[in-house]
Amino acid sequence: MHNYLLTSTLWLEALVKKEVQRQGYTITEVQDKAIYFEWEIEAIARMNLWSRFGNILYLVFEEQKNMRDFDTYFDTIYNLDWKKHVPSGYEVHIKATAIKSELWAPSTLQALAKKAIVKSLVGDNILREDSTKGTLEVRILMENNTLRVLLNTSGKWLHKRGYREMTGEAPIKENIAAALVILSQWKFREPLYDVFCGSGTIPIEAAMIAKNQAPGLTRSFAFQNWEWVPYDLLEKERKLAKGKEFSGEYTIYASDTDKRVLETAKRNAKFAWVEDCIRFQCMDYKNIIDKQIHGWLVSNPPYGERLEDFDIESIHKDMAQLFAKNKEIQWGVITSHEAFDSYSRAKYKKRKLYNGWELCYFYRKVS
Repeated sequence: MHNYLLTSTLWLEALVKKEVQRQGYTITEVQDKAIYFEWEIEAIARMNLWSRFGNILYLVFEEQKNMRDFDTYFDTIYNLDWKKHVPSGYEVHIKATAIKSELWAPSTLQALAKKAIVKSLVGDNILREDSTKGTLEVRILMENNTLRVLLNTSGKWLHKRGYREMTGEAPIKENIAAALVILSQWKFREPLYDVFCGSGTIPIEAAMIAKNQAPGLTRSFAFQNWEWVPYDLLEKERKLAKGKEFSGEYTIYASDTDKRVLETAKRNAKFAWVEDCIRFQCMDYKNIIDKQIHGWLVSNPPYGERLEDFDIESIHKDMAQLFAKNKEIQWGVITSHEAFDSYSRAKYKKRKLYNGWELCYFYRKVS
């Protein structure tokens, strides 16, 4: 049995917890931005493949409570079996965080951890590291005097699915886009609209969810080259994931006024294997204000200082007008434009979400 930590964006913890539970894993602790669970070795592949909302899956290599002095800290890390867990020639990269602990200096924690790992591997010799061969990221977490030594099994953050080779201006992260689709409560057999689709992230994530397509199916992970992990584990899990996909027909409309970015969106959809589910169109969002459309609208309209070329106020007033006129459509909009509260006359719920480092709210219509 192994212990794992799946990290989360703030306010997405409930969704991350549910996807861990869906796999049948035993959750041992839930914190802000952190879900701890335990399971056998196959979880290292399965959770990396299937997490739509998580950030990084860590293996909890060691956990020690009452860690109060640096000598004990050094010895604890030195005595771990690094020769088994560090691939030959890999660069060992240390990150450290200290929260409410007597060993509070991250720079010292990093330096001592690196020294302990090098001594464990090669004694007093020089460790030959080659970043071109690969990097093992070791995360040192000191919290309330409890030491956790974590190994990054994912490599790149899990929101990097691999399909988004090119992006438009101010793109939304893939895991946030997936969260918007789920939080909107879209019924997959109903039409879904994104009238500010940009590089296509929201409609692509919606199509992947509807098809039950594992979000990490086409990307690589850090654990693939770890000798102690069964070499065929990931391939077996990929085959299992492919067998769980649905082949239904879905109606997803994605529109934008920028022809260039729409071509990017089409390529991204092709890379994600969902181009057959999405109908792309070069169109101004105003074209649907007076139309009676049914289904769901989920969008990430322009907002924030980084998009100064747009008339942010007019766009949000227009969106509020669309929702007021069209009683049939269900909708969800993420924005940092706080005045949207005063524009909208429809009943809605809102929840905090971060889009990158920007605090936003997701507004969702309620009946």
